[in-house]
Amino acid sequence: MAIFITGGSGLLGSWVTYYFAQNGKNILSLDIRSRNFDYLEKFCDRIVFISGNVLDWSSLMQVFRAHADEIEGIIHTPAVMASPKYWNNPYQSTFLNVIGTLNMLEMTRICQIPKFLYVSSGAVYGEINVSPSEITHPPNPSDLYGASKAGAEFITLQYGKHYGIDTRVIRPYFFFGPGFLPSEMNPVFRTLLGSIEGLDNLSLESGRDQSLGFTYVKDTAWGTVLTYEKDQLKHRVFNIATEEVTSFPDLARLSQKYSDYACEVTLGKGKLFPRGETLDISLAKDELGFEPRYRMDEAVSEYAEWIKRQKGGK
Repeated sequence: MAIFITGGSGLLGSWVTYYFAQNGKNILSLDIRSRNFDYLEKFCDRIVFISGNVLDWSSLMQVFRAHADEIEGIIHTPAVMASPKYWNNPYQSTFLNVIGTLNMLEMTRICQIPKFLYVSSGAVYGEINVSPSEITHPPNPSDLYGASKAGAEFITLQYGKHYGIDTRVIRPYFFFGPGFLPSEMNPVFRTLLGSIEGLDNLSLESGRDQSLGFTYVKDTAWGTVLTYEKDQLKHRVFNIATEEVTSFPDLARLSQKYSDYACEVTLGKGKLFPRGETLDISLAKDELGFEPRYRMDEAVSEYAEWIKRQKGGK
């Protein structure tokens, strides 16, 4: 049997693949294009890459006809993130986030696959002055991206209720780490982490007064695995994040600390976007046994070493 991971060539999907493969699981990895990750090289015999698009119904049907009998569950990760890419093409971005999820839920229903985990986002909480809990703070998105994730969450949970599927949802928050260089990430991470890569033009129009629970991707992936594997869950939705809050200027300074380059970072005053600082992870701690393993200094240091290896030691 195998776990079917959509977006397997993405940052989170690749690390979820890593932890499952490390634990002896087989993975069917669906993505538009394949990507080589150094941390997955020793698990090649456990990973089957499938070229496909979650919006292409006919090709999805062919894939599931071929593999349905070997799939024990699905983890659905693809999304257009909150970034200029989303705002500049809101129809297509929202279509992917919502209809891509709906397509995968239909495949789950038609093929009678028992388990489905949806990767949502802490953006569903909107702008809030406390660390929101899944129990006390219902979704109240403050932008279109958050609305698309909240909508897909509700659809996922209702599929579970109506069709007897074991549906689960995680809400991660601003994760980064090995797998993608800062230059390949959204403008926030490109700017705040770009010093490590030696990038130019590291600036944001605002953000100097913003702090967030930036989470190392290994922690996000480990929380995803725990959510998928836990038996007899009392709850269905879990925040997966760090409790450590880091300001934009502090993350930029940490990146400069571990950089071999002299790079300047310019941040305009104010907040870049409406988000709470981090998420309440009490429920994940109590029910899943989740505990973030990386403090920010350690996370940036390890990420910097990975970036330097990708750039040939420079």
